[in-house]
Amino acid sequence: MNKTTYKYVLGVDIGNTKTLYALTRLDGTALHILRGMGTNYQEIGQDEMVRRLRDGIAAIIKECGILKHDMAAIYYGAAGADTPTDFQILEKAFAQVAPGVPFDFENDGWIALHSGTLGQAGMVVTCGTGNTNCAVNSTGERLRIGGLSEFLGDVLGAYSIAAYAMQAAVRGEDGRDDPTILSTLIPRALNVETNADVINLEVTSELVKKVVETFFDAAQQGDGRSLNICWMLVKEVLNIVREFYNGLFQQEKFFKLVLDGTVFRQKYQPLTRMLELALRQKYNVEIIIPDYDPVVGAIFLAFKHAGCPLDKRCAKQIIKTYKSVEIRE
Repeated sequence: MNKTTYKYVLGVDIGNTKTLYALTRLDGTALHILRGMGTNYQEIGQDEMVRRLRDGIAAIIKECGILKHDMAAIYYGAAGADTPTDFQILEKAFAQVAPGVPFDFENDGWIALHSGTLGQAGMVVTCGTGNTNCAVNSTGERLRIGGLSEFLGDVLGAYSIAAYAMQAAVRGEDGRDDPTILSTLIPRALNVETNADVINLEVTSELVKKVVETFFDAAQQGDGRSLNICWMLVKEVLNIVREFYNGLFQQEKFFKLVLDGTVFRQKYQPLTRMLELALRQKYNVEIIIPDYDPVVGAIFLAFKHAGCPLDKRCAKQIIKTYKSVEIRE
């Protein structure tokens, strides 16, 4: 059978450090996944974003042996789509990426929501590199809370957690705060003599990952300071869920809550257990932690933009085949 017998859709998850492209046939078969460089225009500028996206799309369609115009739609989940000004800039930029191919886009939080709920109503709280929080109820009313930056009030995110852990380690070491085993564990993990030596290290994603892993190890060992930070993170999730519930879900019998992002997907303890216990004390909630990437939500929304109905069978077929496809660099 000729490969171009089927039309295709492309889901794109735009991040600061990486971009995922996922090409899928309209029968629900994921064909190819490509990981490329970050394409958040706020970090690299509009022109460079367009160039990188063009290169990524060209690479994935070449790998699959199709043409650009074989794609029925592209959907972008875009980090950096935060304000009306961002949307105006991105609308013009995306139109330059693949002229002639229908496209749509939203903040990347929305694709995380749709990936977990299979396109249905619910709310999402993410804790990855940063944080974003979105919700939509069964009548289509939508709400977004936070997800702008730590400077503007965000608490969740790997970089924030690493900062809380480092602060606890330094302050515990010099006596300004309660003692914590983080003061010993973090320098050991980073191969430095003291916590103060961290100032000479470049704060890379790998360093942040090591600090976050060390922090949760300390919490699991029962370190009081680490447990306090875990509870602070749980309270932030509870606050976000409360506002979504009060604004959108009071008339609904139950709701789905998607916890996504690299931190939540690791299911670190005791954070995950704390969240489950606290949430189920107050709400009739289904907690979903996807074991696949949020770009799947961009595929779902690309189907919708292409005018193709997405039932549960097709959604599950997309997830199953997506998980079986090797991600290429």
